[in-house]
Amino acid sequence: MKNLKLQFIVLAFLLPGFLLTIQAQKSVELKYNVSSGDQYQYTIDIDQDIVFEANGQQMALDQVMTMKLLMNVKEVTSDSIHLENQLKSVKMTQGIFGMTITYDSEDPATTQNPMAAKVGEEFAKLIDKMFYMTMDHKGNMGNMDLSNLTDNDDIANNMNSGAQFAAYPDGKISVGESWEKDIYASDKSNMKFHAKYTLLKVSGKQATIGIDGTISGNTVENMDLKMNGTQKGEMLIDMKTGWLIESNISQDIELDIEQNGQKFPATISGTIVTKSSKMN
Repeated sequence: MKNLKLQFIVLAFLLPGFLLTIQAQKSVELKYNVSSGDQYQYTIDIDQDIVFEANGQQMALDQVMTMKLLMNVKEVTSDSIHLENQLKSVKMTQGIFGMTITYDSEDPATTQNPMAAKVGEEFAKLIDKMFYMTMDHKGNMGNMDLSNLTDNDDIANNMNSGAQFAAYPDGKISVGESWEKDIYASDKSNMKFHAKYTLLKVSGKQATIGIDGTISGNTVENMDLKMNGTQKGEMLIDMKTGWLIESNISQDIELDIEQNGQKFPATISGTIVTKSSKMN
C-alpha cells in the first residue's frame, strides 16, 4: 500500500513536466482565417528620437504619434484576403529647439498654431481616404492601392513594416522554431524589411512570436538615401484568426538622405506599439 501511494506521489510530480514536454513539442499551423465583413480597429503608438544634421549643425527632434486605423475585410477567397483601410485620426507631438508642437485631427483647436496647421494640411489629405491591400492566407503581401491618397508613402511603409502583420511559414511549426521572410514597403521604393520570426510560446488561444529584423533601402519616392537599421520585439496573435492582438517593436535606423546635392545624415530610435481589436 505504501509503495502504491509512493507511485501516485511520483506520478503527481512527473505528470506536469510530462504534459509540459508534450505541449512544447506540439506543432501548430499559423495562418489568417478571417471572414468577409470582419472589421478591426488599430491603434499605433510611435515614440521616436530623431537626430539629424543640417548645414553642419546637429539637431534633435522628439516625436510622439498616435494613429487610429479602421481595417475592413472586404473579400476572402481561397488564396487571398482583400482589405480596405482608412486612417481615422492622428495625434502628433513634436519637440525641437525647446518648442513643442501638437496636432490632433480630432481637436480643431490645435490648428491655431500655424506650424501645427501646416502639419494638419498634410494629414487632411490622408484621413478618411480609403486605401486597399491584398495578402494571402500566410500574410505575404500582394498589391497595395494608394491611388486615393497623395504620393505620401508613410501609411504603406507603416503597414508593411512587420509590426502589424506577421508573414507565417508554410506548414506547421513548433515552439522554438524560426523562419525568415522579406517584406517590401511598397512598389515605389526598394525599402526592405528582412524578418526572422520565432514562435516563442503557445498558450491557450494565443501565440507569442519574436521578431528580429533588419531594414535596408537606398531609394524611396525617387529620393536617394542609404538606410540601415534593426527592428526587434514581440507580437501576440490570436491563434484562431492569425490576427494581431498586440505588438511591441523597438527600432534603430541610420539614414543618409541626399537631396539637391546635399546630404542629411540622421538616426532614428524608438518604439512602435500596435494594438488591434475586432469590432464586430
